[in-house]
Amino acid sequence: MGLILDNENIELYVKKRTKLFDQHSELTIVNIADQDDEETDGFVNFLFRIIDNAGKSVILKQARPYIRVFDEASLDVSRNKLEYETMRIRSNICHNYVPEIFHIDYENNAFIMEDCKDYRPLRFEMSKMKRFDDLAKQISEYMSKSNFYTSEYFLSSEDHKGLQAAFVNIEMRNIIENAAFIKDYVNVGTRRDDIHETIVEWIWQQEIVQLETLKSRDIFMKKGQCLVHGDLHTSNVLVSEDNIKIIDMEYTFMGPFSADMGYFLANFIFAYSALMMREDCSTSERSDYAKYILETIEETVDNYYKNFRLCWEKGAKEIYRKVPGYLENIEKDFLFESMGIMASAAICRVTGDFELTDLNCIDDPLKKNKARSLVMLICHQVFKEKEKYGGIKDLIKTIVDTSKVFISINGF
Repeated sequence: MGLILDNENIELYVKKRTKLFDQHSELTIVNIADQDDEETDGFVNFLFRIIDNAGKSVILKQARPYIRVFDEASLDVSRNKLEYETMRIRSNICHNYVPEIFHIDYENNAFIMEDCKDYRPLRFEMSKMKRFDDLAKQISEYMSKSNFYTSEYFLSSEDHKGLQAAFVNIEMRNIIENAAFIKDYVNVGTRRDDIHETIVEWIWQQEIVQLETLKSRDIFMKKGQCLVHGDLHTSNVLVSEDNIKIIDMEYTFMGPFSADMGYFLANFIFAYSALMMREDCSTSERSDYAKYILETIEETVDNYYKNFRLCWEKGAKEIYRKVPGYLENIEKDFLFESMGIMASAAICRVTGDFELTDLNCIDDPLKKNKARSLVMLICHQVFKEKEKYGGIKDLIKTIVDTSKVFISINGF
């Protein structure tokens, strides 16, 4: 494993290994996991904030051969090297959206990167009903360019195969391949309340749910089109007033174009369903923010297509670009697959043992279960209708129509 970095030895380590701080400056080391911050997410790696007297700060991230919150769960520490490598690649593609890395230490499975202290996790900002006008434009640019420029449509076949060989990432992708598509794969023994248990059992008795989650898992596992983030939920998207930063890429692997979009949009289903059950806002506020959520979904997908097409026109190999209908077929598959991955990931997450923090804006336990039910029903309907979708507006219609029926039946 090498050196275990902690609050006691990090100052000496940083001053000896890097030139990031003055040798005579006094450094403050903060273990981020120890902070009493309800907006701190993640449980895999060890993160430390290093701060000097002038307020300059960086983040040190170290991978250890176990998960931070489950000491008994072993993991390959090479995930740290892969995370660094994928961040380096993505920085070359869209550097505005990736934290800068200042130091890499392969021996001790650690790297030091930019401290995005002026950014906040999108998940919790949305829980506060905040709006980010450029979010759809920025996240779609990140996804579309990352997808295209690591695909064989742009790269030489040799370079693409090199990425496939380098980014296998067996243990980390195994977690996502199962946790996002298989019922109760992650079981920490947490007892769901009786109402939640009932609705969980109901949704997993539906044959279409069993079928579509496994079909989506098959796509997720076997399509190696591009380098994907692998865990692009809204806590791994940091937002400021005018920019985003994408973090926590240790799950990176070569997967389908649709992987990150589907996983990302699942979080918007959570946010929308939670919003419908909130009592801390007026009807008009709820309606306005629901409109914002739905517009962001639509604009994210539409801008993805727009950006991907621009990349295609500039850089796609002639063998692909000259064939009529080829790009349109890619786009059709992308929509169909994204919808399946979105619905699968959302159902597995909302029926799982871990707390869904997107619902913490709801105080009433009964209404929290209503929000969980709405997530499941929307995704159930997506599974039934997605093969007929001609565009992202059809998903918006499914969300709105399902919500109207659900709210009407439940009398609120």
